[in-house]
Amino acid sequence: MNKKYTALLLALLVAAAEANSLANAIKPKLLSNEKNWDGLGLHADVNDYVDKTIHMIVPFMREYGFDPMSLPDVEEGFEVRPVLITYSAWLRITNGYMTGLVNVERSGDQRVQYFAKMLRVRVQLQFRDLEFIYRYLVKVMRIGPTGGIIGSLNRFVVIFDVLIDFNNDELHLQQFSLTDIGRLRVRFTGNILTDWLVNPVIGVFTRIFDTIIIRVVEINIRNGIQDALDFINTNVRNIMQNLESQGFNYMINY
Repeated sequence: MNKKYTALLLALLVAAAEANSLANAIKPKLLSNEKNWDGLGLHADVNDYVDKTIHMIVPFMREYGFDPMSLPDVEEGFEVRPVLITYSAWLRITNGYMTGLVNVERSGDQRVQYFAKMLRVRVQLQFRDLEFIYRYLVKVMRIGPTGGIIGSLNRFVVIFDVLIDFNNDELHLQQFSLTDIGRLRVRFTGNILTDWLVNPVIGVFTRIFDTIIIRVVEINIRNGIQDALDFINTNVRNIMQNLESQGFNYMINY
């Protein structure tokens, strides 16, 4: 089991950091203004708790390789028409990585629902000021400029929903999505591209970003969460003891 996956989930599940204790404390502590949830239990916001603990995510992501995150090499063909003739060309991007996952904050209300000894935790986190950094090579008409290409993204939001079942001490991923993807801006470093190549190359890179790069990021985060859940489900007692030893008990007294 890769430790980075366990670390990521333990950090992201800030709303359920001490799940067994939360189950006992949720009604008297978190649900002071309790409401019935369709006749099937109780629910509450845990925004304050998430705001106080979200900083825990940053060192874990740095230590275990989620920021920076390696990105795949991609090569894609395209066409350019500098004058009257259309030429075939291709763009190759290599040595890619993403930074910015450390720029994390709560997005919207963080919710917990409790019913029949099951706790459902909905976590919604926003990441800002992300950069996707590559080396590029363009080949067309015997022109082969190389340099750097940087895609800057102002934000995206990760939403996941985890069910903690205290009947059998298991965690299940109910929902996962990467959404609210912001605007991508592209700039070049190193060699300056010929004017008639700039827009086509930006267009190709944007297409690669939309169809490949952002999906790789989504899959990496989802797989990290799922792998960590699998690990926790086979080591639940040790995980709970570890969480308790790290001082998460204060949540009950909040």
